[in-house]
Amino acid sequence: MTVISPNTVVKLDAYHIAIPLAQPYHLSKVYGTMTHSDTVIVRVRTESGIEGWGEADPGGLLFTGDTCEMVMQSIRDGGTKQVLGHCVEEWVENSVGLNSKGSMGAAFDVAMYDALAKTRKVPLWTLLGDKYRDSIDLLWPTSSGTAVEDLNAIKPRIDNGFSTFMLKMGSRSVEDDLVRLRDVIQAIPSNVRVMVDANQGWNREEAVTFLDGIGDLPLVLVEQPVKANDHESLIQLKKVSPVPVSVDESLQTVEDARIIAKKQAASVFSIKVSKNGGLRAGLEIGHIAQENGISVLMNSMLELGITQCASLHLGCVLHSILDCGHAYMSTLRMSDDITDFSDFIHQGKARLPSGPGLGIRVDEKKIRKYLKEEFNAKYD
Repeated sequence: MTVISPNTVVKLDAYHIAIPLAQPYHLSKVYGTMTHSDTVIVRVRTESGIEGWGEADPGGLLFTGDTCEMVMQSIRDGGTKQVLGHCVEEWVENSVGLNSKGSMGAAFDVAMYDALAKTRKVPLWTLLGDKYRDSIDLLWPTSSGTAVEDLNAIKPRIDNGFSTFMLKMGSRSVEDDLVRLRDVIQAIPSNVRVMVDANQGWNREEAVTFLDGIGDLPLVLVEQPVKANDHESLIQLKKVSPVPVSVDESLQTVEDARIIAKKQAASVFSIKVSKNGGLRAGLEIGHIAQENGISVLMNSMLELGITQCASLHLGCVLHSILDCGHAYMSTLRMSDDITDFSDFIHQGKARLPSGPGLGIRVDEKKIRKYLKEEFNAKYD
C-alpha cells in the first residue's frame, strides 16, 4: 500500500485559458501576429491542502513544437502521473525538474516548487540558491513594424521608467530594418538601450548584411538571427558580429545549452522558464552559462503572472544576467491577468514578492472567465 504523506500531491487541476492582448503583437515573418495569450494553468494540491500553481506557455508548433491543445491532451493521456502521488519535497530535492520537457513539464515544475515553498513558508527563490538582487529592470519588446510605430511604443514607456527595448525584426528587408534601427536610436536618449530579435527571420547572408550595417550603433545584442538548428551559421555570425549574439529558439533544453556552449555558438542564453522546461532546468542552463562565460537574458513567452513571477525568482538567483532590462513585462501586454503580478512592477522594475511560494495571488474567478477547457484528476 502506498503511503501518502502530508506533502504528497493528491489532486491536479488543469485549465486552458485565452486572454486577449491589449494590442496585437507582430513578430517576424516566421510567427506573424499574436492576439491572445493562450496558456494552460495547473494547480497541484497536497494531502495537507497546500496548493501550488504553474503555467504552460506553449510557443506553438514553429517555436516549441507544442500547443495548449497538445498540453491538455498530454495531461489527459497520462501526464498526471508526473506529479500525482509524488512528494513535493522529494521533487525539489531530487531535481526531478531536470527531466521536465516543454511547457507542460515547466508548469508542473513551477507548481511543485510553489507548493514546497508554501509548505516551508518561504519565498520560492530560497529553493533555488543565493539571491543576488531584489528587483530587475524591465525591457519592452516592440512589434515588428516601422520606426514611427516603435517610437510611439517606446517614448511613453521611457516616461514610465523603462530603459531597455527590444525591436522585433525579420518581417521586412534587412536594409529597411537597418534604417528603422538607426532612426529609433537617433530619436531616443543615449542612456536608453536597444536590442534586436529577428526570431529566425533571416538567413546567414541577411544576418551578415545586418551585422555589417550596424556600424557603431550601441546595440545590447542580436537575438536568434537565423533558424534554430543552424548552429554553423550561429558560430560564424558570432565570430564576425560587433555585438553579442543571443540564442532563443535554439535553446530549448539543458542539452541544447551544453551543445551550444561547447560549439561556442552564442554569447548570450535567452532563458524562458516555460520554453526551457521549468525552474530547475532554467537554473541548470544558468549554471552552464556561468561556467562558459556566457551571459543570460531572462526572456518570456506571452506569459501570465505565474510564469513571469517564477522567472523573476529564477532571475534573482542567477549570477550572469546581463546588465540591462529583462522581459518581466508580459502581463502589461494583456487586457487582463489571472494574478496580481503587475502590482510588483513599478517605474521600469519588477520587484520580487516576499510572501511564501511565488508570493502572488491567483484569481480563480478570472480563470473561469477566460476558460476554454478544464481537466481534473485525483490520486487514488
